[in-house]
Amino acid sequence: MSLSEQARVPGRRSVLILATAMALLLSLAGSALKSTVQVNIVQMARDLDVGLGGFAWSTTIFALMIGVASPLVGYFADRFGGAVTLTSGAVLAGAAFLSCAVAPNIAVFVLAYGLLGAFAFTLLSFIPLAVLVDQLFEGRGEGLSYATLTNGPAIGFIVLVPLWVALQSVVGWRAVLFTVGLVFWVVLAPIAWSLRRFTTDQQAPDADSALSDAPLLKRFGEVMRRPAFVLLALAFFGCGVTMAFIDVHLVADLEMNHVAPGITSATLVILGVTEILGSLVAGHYCDQGMIKRTLIAAYALRASAMFVIAVNPGAISALVFGAIFGTSYLMTVVATTMWVFRILPRHVRGVGMGVIWTVHSIGAAVSSQLGAMLRQSTGSYTLPSLLGGFVVVLSTLIAVSLAAPPQPRTAEDTELDAAMRETSRLTQESSARGDGNTL
Repeated sequence: MSLSEQARVPGRRSVLILATAMALLLSLAGSALKSTVQVNIVQMARDLDVGLGGFAWSTTIFALMIGVASPLVGYFADRFGGAVTLTSGAVLAGAAFLSCAVAPNIAVFVLAYGLLGAFAFTLLSFIPLAVLVDQLFEGRGEGLSYATLTNGPAIGFIVLVPLWVALQSVVGWRAVLFTVGLVFWVVLAPIAWSLRRFTTDQQAPDADSALSDAPLLKRFGEVMRRPAFVLLALAFFGCGVTMAFIDVHLVADLEMNHVAPGITSATLVILGVTEILGSLVAGHYCDQGMIKRTLIAAYALRASAMFVIAVNPGAISALVFGAIFGTSYLMTVVATTMWVFRILPRHVRGVGMGVIWTVHSIGAAVSSQLGAMLRQSTGSYTLPSLLGGFVVVLSTLIAVSLAAPPQPRTAEDTELDAAMRETSRLTQESSARGDGNTL
Protein backbone atom coordinates (compact mmCIF):
# COMPACT_ATOMS: atom_id res chain seq x y z
CA MET A 1 0.00 0.00 0.00
CA SER A 2 1.42 3.38 -1.01
CA LEU A 3 1.71 6.26 1.43
CA SER A 4 -1.00 8.12 -0.48
CA GLU A 5 -3.34 5.23 0.33
CA GLN A 6 -2.00 4.89 3.86
CA ALA A 7 -2.75 8.56 4.46
CA ARG A 8 -6.45 7.84 3.92
CA VAL A 9 -6.44 5.13 6.58
CA PRO A 10 -7.24 6.41 10.10
CA GLY A 11 -4.08 6.74 12.16
CA ARG A 12 -1.77 6.34 9.15
CA ARG A 13 -1.49 10.00 8.13
CA SER A 14 1.42 10.33 10.54
CA VAL A 15 3.35 7.85 8.38
CA LEU A 16 3.12 10.20 5.40
CA ILE A 17 4.14 13.18 7.52
CA LEU A 18 7.12 11.33 8.99
CA ALA A 19 8.41 10.07 5.63
CA THR A 20 8.05 13.53 4.09
CA ALA A 21 9.89 15.18 6.98
CA MET A 22 12.74 12.68 6.78
CA ALA A 23 13.14 13.15 3.03
CA LEU A 24 13.02 16.93 3.42
CA LEU A 25 15.76 16.78 6.04
CA LEU A 26 18.00 14.75 3.74
CA SER A 27 17.34 17.11 0.86
CA LEU A 28 18.18 20.08 3.10
CA ALA A 29 21.37 18.43 4.28
CA GLY A 30 22.44 17.57 0.75
CA SER A 31 22.16 21.22 -0.26
CA ALA A 32 24.95 22.00 2.23
CA LEU A 33 27.39 20.47 -0.26
CA LYS A 34 26.76 23.53 -2.42
CA SER A 35 25.87 26.26 0.04
CA THR A 36 28.96 25.89 2.25
CA VAL A 37 31.21 26.50 -0.75
CA GLN A 38 28.93 29.14 -2.23
CA VAL A 39 29.10 31.29 0.91
CA ASN A 40 32.78 30.68 1.73
CA ILE A 41 34.17 30.70 -1.82
CA VAL A 42 36.22 33.89 -1.39
CA GLN A 43 37.70 32.80 1.96
CA MET A 44 38.37 29.27 0.71
CA ALA A 45 40.24 30.57 -2.33
CA ARG A 46 42.30 32.90 -0.14
CA ASP A 47 43.18 30.18 2.40
CA LEU A 48 44.12 27.71 -0.33
CA ASP A 49 46.25 30.40 -2.00
CA VAL A 50 44.46 30.51 -5.36
CA GLY A 51 42.43 33.11 -7.22
CA LEU A 52 38.74 32.78 -7.87
CA GLY A 53 39.48 31.54 -11.38
CA GLY A 54 41.69 28.77 -10.01
CA PHE A 55 39.26 27.85 -7.28
CA ALA A 56 36.43 27.70 -9.83
CA TRP A 57 37.96 24.46 -11.08
CA SER A 58 36.62 22.73 -7.98
CA THR A 59 33.05 23.81 -8.75
CA THR A 60 33.53 23.08 -12.45
CA ILE A 61 34.72 19.53 -11.78
CA PHE A 62 31.92 19.19 -9.21
CA ALA A 63 29.39 20.03 -11.93
CA LEU A 64 31.03 17.73 -14.49
CA MET A 65 31.16 14.81 -12.08
CA ILE A 66 27.47 15.26 -11.30
CA GLY A 67 26.97 14.74 -15.01
CA VAL A 68 28.98 11.52 -14.90
CA ALA A 69 27.32 10.33 -11.70
CA SER A 70 23.71 11.09 -12.63
CA PRO A 71 22.98 8.14 -14.97
CA LEU A 72 24.77 5.77 -12.57
CA VAL A 73 22.75 7.09 -9.63
CA GLY A 74 19.56 6.82 -11.69
CA TYR A 75 20.35 3.18 -12.51
CA PHE A 76 21.17 2.50 -8.85
CA ALA A 77 17.90 4.10 -7.75
CA ASP A 78 15.90 2.11 -10.32
CA ARG A 79 17.42 -1.13 -9.04
CA PHE A 80 17.57 -0.55 -5.28
CA GLY A 81 15.12 2.24 -4.55
CA GLY A 82 15.31 5.82 -3.35
CA ALA A 83 15.97 5.07 0.33
CA VAL A 84 19.09 2.98 -0.22
CA THR A 85 20.40 5.58 -2.67
CA LEU A 86 19.89 8.39 -0.14
CA THR A 87 21.71 6.36 2.53
CA SER A 88 24.72 5.90 0.25
CA GLY A 89 24.70 9.65 -0.36
CA ALA A 90 24.72 10.49 3.34
CA VAL A 91 27.72 8.23 3.98
CA LEU A 92 29.69 9.61 1.04
CA ALA A 93 28.78 13.23 1.94
CA GLY A 94 30.31 12.75 5.39
CA ALA A 95 33.54 11.57 3.77
CA ALA A 96 33.53 14.51 1.35
CA PHE A 97 33.03 17.15 4.05
CA LEU A 98 35.73 15.70 6.30
CA SER A 99 38.20 15.44 3.41
CA CYS A 100 37.56 19.04 2.32
CA ALA A 101 37.94 20.26 5.91
CA VAL A 102 41.51 18.95 6.16
CA ALA A 103 42.57 19.66 2.54
CA PRO A 104 46.07 21.23 2.62
CA ASN A 105 45.92 22.65 -0.92
CA ILE A 106 43.64 23.24 -3.87
CA ALA A 107 44.54 19.90 -5.53
CA VAL A 108 43.29 17.87 -2.57
CA PHE A 109 40.24 20.10 -2.22
CA VAL A 110 39.36 19.60 -5.90
CA LEU A 111 39.59 15.82 -5.52
CA ALA A 112 37.53 15.78 -2.32
CA TYR A 113 34.87 18.25 -3.40
CA GLY A 114 34.86 17.74 -7.14
CA LEU A 115 34.75 13.92 -6.98
CA LEU A 116 33.40 12.71 -3.62
CA GLY A 117 31.19 15.75 -3.10
CA ALA A 118 29.67 15.52 -6.56
CA PHE A 119 28.74 11.86 -6.20
CA ALA A 120 27.38 12.50 -2.70
CA PHE A 121 25.27 15.41 -3.89
CA THR A 122 23.83 13.36 -6.74
CA LEU A 123 22.99 10.51 -4.37
CA LEU A 124 21.13 12.95 -2.09
CA SER A 125 19.27 15.14 -4.54
CA PHE A 126 16.64 15.19 -7.23
CA ILE A 127 17.12 11.76 -8.84
CA PRO A 128 16.66 9.51 -5.78
CA LEU A 129 13.97 11.85 -4.45
CA ALA A 130 12.07 11.49 -7.74
CA VAL A 131 12.29 7.70 -7.52
CA LEU A 132 11.26 7.82 -3.86
CA VAL A 133 8.20 9.92 -4.70
CA ASP A 134 7.31 7.54 -7.52
CA GLN A 135 7.47 4.62 -5.09
CA LEU A 136 5.52 6.33 -2.32
CA PHE A 137 2.77 8.10 -4.24
CA GLU A 138 2.41 5.93 -7.37
CA GLY A 139 1.15 8.57 -9.78
CA ARG A 140 -1.35 10.18 -7.37
CA GLY A 141 -0.43 13.81 -6.78
CA GLU A 142 3.26 13.17 -7.29
CA GLY A 143 3.83 16.67 -8.68
CA LEU A 144 3.00 18.43 -5.43
CA SER A 145 4.68 15.63 -3.46
CA TYR A 146 7.92 15.95 -5.42
CA ALA A 147 7.81 19.73 -5.12
CA THR A 148 7.52 19.38 -1.35
CA LEU A 149 10.33 16.87 -0.99
CA THR A 150 12.75 18.84 -3.15
CA ASN A 151 12.39 22.04 -1.12
CA GLY A 152 15.45 21.18 0.95
CA PRO A 153 17.69 23.54 -1.06
CA ALA A 154 15.14 26.34 -0.63
CA ILE A 155 15.07 25.80 3.11
CA GLY A 156 18.84 25.78 2.95
CA PHE A 157 18.84 29.29 1.49
CA ILE A 158 16.65 30.42 4.37
CA VAL A 159 18.29 28.52 7.23
CA LEU A 160 21.74 27.30 6.27
CA VAL A 161 23.10 30.18 4.19
CA PRO A 162 22.71 32.79 6.98
CA LEU A 163 24.23 30.24 9.37
CA TRP A 164 27.30 29.74 7.17
CA VAL A 165 27.65 33.51 6.76
CA ALA A 166 27.61 33.96 10.53
CA LEU A 167 29.97 31.06 11.27
CA GLN A 168 32.63 31.84 8.66
CA SER A 169 33.92 34.79 10.69
CA VAL A 170 33.69 32.97 14.03
CA VAL A 171 35.02 29.43 13.58
CA GLY A 172 36.11 29.37 9.94
CA TRP A 173 35.03 27.21 7.04
CA ARG A 174 37.22 24.23 7.96
CA ALA A 175 35.56 23.77 11.35
CA VAL A 176 32.13 24.11 9.75
CA LEU A 177 32.85 21.44 7.13
CA PHE A 178 34.34 19.06 9.70
CA THR A 179 31.31 19.33 11.98
CA VAL A 180 28.85 18.89 9.12
CA GLY A 181 30.71 15.77 7.99
CA LEU A 182 30.32 14.19 11.42
CA VAL A 183 26.60 15.04 11.44
CA PHE A 184 26.16 13.21 8.15
CA TRP A 185 27.75 10.05 9.52
CA VAL A 186 26.23 10.05 13.00
CA VAL A 187 22.73 11.45 12.38
CA LEU A 188 21.71 11.61 8.73
CA ALA A 189 22.88 8.24 7.41
CA PRO A 190 20.76 6.31 9.99
CA ILE A 191 17.75 8.50 9.14
CA ALA A 192 18.14 7.73 5.45
CA TRP A 193 18.46 4.02 6.12
CA SER A 194 15.26 4.02 8.18
CA LEU A 195 13.31 5.30 5.13
CA ARG A 196 13.56 1.77 3.71
CA ARG A 197 10.67 0.56 5.85
CA PHE A 198 8.29 2.90 4.04
CA THR A 199 9.25 1.71 0.56
CA THR A 200 10.07 -2.00 0.95
CA ASP A 201 6.73 -3.07 -0.49
CA GLN A 202 7.07 -0.64 -3.39
CA GLN A 203 10.31 -2.00 -4.85
CA ALA A 204 8.99 -4.99 -6.75
CA PRO A 205 10.06 -4.88 -10.40
CA ASP A 206 7.55 -4.01 -13.08
CA ALA A 207 6.16 -7.35 -14.19
CA ASP A 208 5.24 -6.02 -17.63
CA SER A 209 8.72 -4.63 -18.30
CA ALA A 210 11.22 -6.58 -20.38
CA LEU A 211 13.92 -4.22 -19.09
CA SER A 212 13.22 -4.48 -15.37
CA ASP A 213 16.58 -6.24 -14.87
CA ALA A 214 18.35 -4.81 -17.91
CA PRO A 215 21.81 -3.23 -17.70
CA LEU A 216 22.39 0.49 -17.87
CA LEU A 217 23.12 0.66 -21.60
CA LYS A 218 19.81 -0.98 -22.54
CA ARG A 219 17.93 1.37 -20.25
CA PHE A 220 19.81 4.28 -21.76
CA GLY A 221 18.79 3.16 -25.24
CA GLU A 222 15.15 2.89 -24.15
CA VAL A 223 15.28 6.46 -22.88
CA MET A 224 17.11 8.10 -25.79
CA ARG A 225 14.88 6.73 -28.55
CA ARG A 226 12.13 9.16 -27.49
CA PRO A 227 12.48 12.55 -29.29
CA ALA A 228 10.42 14.45 -26.73
CA PHE A 229 12.77 13.30 -23.97
CA VAL A 230 15.85 14.41 -25.93
CA LEU A 231 14.38 17.88 -26.45
CA LEU A 232 13.46 18.17 -22.76
CA ALA A 233 17.06 17.33 -21.90
CA LEU A 234 18.39 19.98 -24.29
CA ALA A 235 16.10 22.58 -22.74
CA PHE A 236 17.34 21.59 -19.28
CA PHE A 237 20.84 22.67 -20.35
CA GLY A 238 19.63 26.24 -19.81
CA CYS A 239 18.53 25.37 -16.29
CA GLY A 240 22.05 24.15 -15.55
CA VAL A 241 23.67 27.27 -16.97
CA THR A 242 21.63 29.59 -14.78
CA MET A 243 21.74 27.39 -11.67
CA ALA A 244 25.54 27.60 -11.76
CA PHE A 245 25.30 31.39 -11.79
CA ILE A 246 23.50 31.17 -8.43
CA ASP A 247 25.83 28.53 -6.99
CA VAL A 248 29.14 30.02 -8.13
CA HIS A 249 28.91 33.62 -9.33
CA LEU A 250 26.02 35.44 -7.65
CA VAL A 251 27.65 36.26 -4.31
CA ALA A 252 30.90 37.29 -6.01
CA ASP A 253 28.95 39.42 -8.50
CA LEU A 254 27.16 41.28 -5.71
CA GLU A 255 30.39 41.77 -3.77
CA MET A 256 32.07 43.22 -6.87
CA ASN A 257 29.23 45.72 -7.19
CA HIS A 258 29.56 46.75 -3.52
CA VAL A 259 26.20 45.32 -2.48
CA ALA A 260 26.03 45.22 1.31
CA PRO A 261 26.30 41.76 2.96
CA GLY A 262 22.85 42.26 4.47
CA ILE A 263 21.33 42.77 1.03
CA THR A 264 23.17 39.68 -0.26
CA SER A 265 21.77 37.58 2.59
CA ALA A 266 18.30 39.05 2.00
CA THR A 267 18.55 38.20 -1.70
CA LEU A 268 19.34 34.57 -0.89
CA VAL A 269 16.55 34.39 1.68
CA ILE A 270 14.05 35.85 -0.81
CA LEU A 271 15.30 33.39 -3.37
CA GLY A 272 14.69 30.55 -0.93
CA VAL A 273 11.20 31.70 0.08
CA THR A 274 10.02 32.22 -3.49
CA GLU A 275 11.61 28.91 -4.47
CA ILE A 276 9.32 27.13 -2.03
CA LEU A 277 6.26 29.00 -3.28
CA GLY A 278 7.16 28.50 -6.93
CA SER A 279 7.77 24.79 -6.51
CA LEU A 280 4.45 24.21 -4.77
CA VAL A 281 2.59 26.18 -7.43
CA ALA A 282 4.39 24.18 -10.11
CA GLY A 283 3.54 20.90 -8.42
CA HIS A 284 -0.11 21.88 -8.15
CA TYR A 285 -0.44 22.88 -11.79
CA CYS A 286 1.48 19.82 -12.99
CA ASP A 287 -0.97 17.63 -11.09
CA GLN A 288 -3.76 19.51 -12.87
CA GLY A 289 -2.31 18.47 -16.24
CA MET A 290 -0.65 21.82 -17.09
CA ILE A 291 2.94 20.56 -17.25
CA LYS A 292 3.81 22.26 -20.55
CA ARG A 293 2.45 25.65 -19.50
CA THR A 294 4.29 25.40 -16.20
CA LEU A 295 7.61 24.66 -17.89
CA ILE A 296 7.20 27.50 -20.40
CA ALA A 297 6.40 29.96 -17.61
CA ALA A 298 9.37 28.74 -15.56
CA TYR A 299 11.90 29.25 -18.35
CA ALA A 300 10.43 32.65 -19.26
CA LEU A 301 10.77 33.81 -15.64
CA ARG A 302 14.32 32.50 -15.50
CA ALA A 303 15.36 34.42 -18.60
CA SER A 304 13.86 37.68 -17.31
CA ALA A 305 15.70 37.28 -13.99
CA MET A 306 19.05 36.88 -15.75
CA PHE A 307 18.47 40.01 -17.81
CA VAL A 308 17.56 42.00 -14.68
CA ILE A 309 20.83 41.16 -12.90
CA ALA A 310 22.83 41.72 -16.10
CA VAL A 311 21.51 45.23 -16.73
CA ASN A 312 21.93 46.59 -13.19
CA PRO A 313 23.57 44.37 -10.53
CA GLY A 314 22.75 46.70 -7.65
CA ALA A 315 20.88 46.31 -4.38
CA ILE A 316 17.33 46.75 -5.71
CA SER A 317 18.00 44.61 -8.77
CA ALA A 318 19.48 41.90 -6.56
CA LEU A 319 16.27 41.69 -4.51
CA VAL A 320 14.10 41.67 -7.65
CA PHE A 321 16.37 39.04 -9.18
CA GLY A 322 16.04 36.88 -6.06
CA ALA A 323 12.24 37.00 -6.22
CA ILE A 324 11.94 36.22 -9.95
CA PHE A 325 14.70 33.63 -10.14
CA GLY A 326 13.55 32.01 -6.91
CA THR A 327 10.03 31.57 -8.24
CA SER A 328 11.42 29.72 -11.26
CA TYR A 329 14.14 27.88 -9.35
CA LEU A 330 12.35 24.57 -8.83
CA MET A 331 9.55 25.13 -11.34
CA THR A 332 11.82 23.92 -14.13
CA VAL A 333 12.86 20.87 -12.09
CA VAL A 334 9.35 19.86 -11.05
CA ALA A 335 7.78 20.38 -14.48
CA THR A 336 10.61 18.59 -16.31
CA THR A 337 10.49 15.66 -13.88
CA MET A 338 6.73 15.30 -14.20
CA TRP A 339 7.03 15.45 -17.99
CA VAL A 340 9.64 12.66 -17.87
CA PHE A 341 7.36 10.61 -15.64
CA ARG A 342 4.60 10.93 -18.26
CA ILE A 343 6.67 9.75 -21.24
CA LEU A 344 8.99 7.10 -19.73
CA PRO A 345 8.11 3.67 -18.30
CA ARG A 346 8.67 3.33 -14.56
CA HIS A 347 11.64 0.97 -14.87
CA VAL A 348 13.78 3.58 -16.69
CA ARG A 349 12.64 6.77 -14.98
CA GLY A 350 15.70 6.88 -12.72
CA VAL A 351 18.04 6.52 -15.68
CA GLY A 352 16.01 9.11 -17.59
CA MET A 353 16.35 11.59 -14.77
CA GLY A 354 20.06 10.76 -14.65
CA VAL A 355 20.43 11.74 -18.31
CA ILE A 356 18.46 14.93 -17.70
CA TRP A 357 20.76 15.91 -14.85
CA THR A 358 23.85 15.03 -16.86
CA VAL A 359 22.85 17.62 -19.45
CA HIS A 360 22.09 20.03 -16.60
CA SER A 361 25.56 19.45 -15.17
CA ILE A 362 27.24 20.11 -18.51
CA GLY A 363 25.45 23.45 -18.61
CA ALA A 364 26.51 24.17 -15.04
CA ALA A 365 30.14 23.29 -15.76
CA VAL A 366 30.23 25.54 -18.83
CA SER A 367 28.66 28.38 -16.86
CA SER A 368 30.99 27.91 -13.88
CA GLN A 369 34.24 28.02 -15.82
CA LEU A 370 33.24 30.33 -18.67
CA GLY A 371 31.67 32.76 -16.22
CA ALA A 372 34.89 32.94 -14.21
CA MET A 373 36.96 33.44 -17.37
CA LEU A 374 34.69 36.17 -18.72
CA ARG A 375 34.68 37.90 -15.36
CA GLN A 376 38.50 37.98 -15.33
CA SER A 377 38.72 39.24 -18.91
CA THR A 378 35.91 41.83 -18.76
CA GLY A 379 35.99 42.79 -15.09
CA SER A 380 32.27 42.06 -14.53
CA TYR A 381 29.59 39.38 -14.70
CA THR A 382 27.44 41.30 -17.19
CA LEU A 383 28.32 39.14 -20.18
CA PRO A 384 27.87 35.79 -18.36
CA SER A 385 24.45 37.00 -17.14
CA LEU A 386 23.34 38.05 -20.61
CA LEU A 387 24.52 34.79 -22.17
CA GLY A 388 22.65 32.84 -19.50
CA GLY A 389 19.48 34.76 -20.27
CA PHE A 390 19.71 34.06 -24.00
CA VAL A 391 20.34 30.35 -23.40
CA VAL A 392 17.16 30.12 -21.32
CA VAL A 393 15.23 31.91 -24.05
CA LEU A 394 16.17 28.97 -26.28
CA SER A 395 14.96 26.58 -23.57
CA THR A 396 11.63 28.41 -23.54
CA LEU A 397 11.28 28.03 -27.31
CA ILE A 398 12.00 24.29 -27.07
CA ALA A 399 9.28 23.88 -24.45
CA VAL A 400 6.84 25.81 -26.66
CA SER A 401 7.62 23.53 -29.62
CA LEU A 402 6.87 20.27 -27.81
CA ALA A 403 3.48 18.58 -27.74
CA ALA A 404 1.96 18.46 -24.26
CA PRO A 405 2.71 15.22 -22.38
CA PRO A 406 -0.03 12.59 -22.05
CA GLN A 407 -2.24 12.72 -19.00
CA PRO A 408 -1.77 10.00 -16.38
CA ARG A 409 -4.36 7.28 -16.10
CA THR A 410 -6.62 7.76 -13.11
CA ALA A 411 -7.93 5.09 -10.78
CA GLU A 412 -11.34 5.55 -12.41
CA ASP A 413 -9.81 4.79 -15.83
CA THR A 414 -8.26 1.61 -14.49
CA GLU A 415 -11.50 0.49 -12.86
CA LEU A 416 -13.45 1.23 -16.07
CA ASP A 417 -11.00 -0.80 -18.15
CA ALA A 418 -11.32 -3.72 -15.73
CA ALA A 419 -15.11 -3.51 -15.83
CA MET A 420 -15.10 -3.46 -19.63
CA ARG A 421 -12.80 -6.48 -19.77
CA GLU A 422 -15.02 -8.35 -17.34
CA THR A 423 -18.13 -7.45 -19.33
CA SER A 424 -16.45 -8.64 -22.52
CA ARG A 425 -15.43 -11.91 -20.88
CA LEU A 426 -18.94 -12.57 -19.59
CA THR A 427 -20.43 -11.75 -22.98
CA GLN A 428 -18.06 -14.18 -24.70
CA GLU A 429 -18.85 -16.93 -22.20
CA SER A 430 -22.58 -16.32 -22.58
CA SER A 431 -22.27 -16.40 -26.36
CA ALA A 432 -20.30 -19.62 -26.22
CA ARG A 433 -22.96 -21.27 -24.01
CA GLY A 434 -25.69 -20.07 -26.38
CA ASP A 435 -23.87 -21.49 -29.39
CA GLY A 436 -23.53 -24.79 -27.60
CA ASN A 437 -27.23 -24.95 -26.76
CA THR A 438 -28.13 -24.13 -30.34
CA LEU A 439 -26.07 -27.03 -31.57
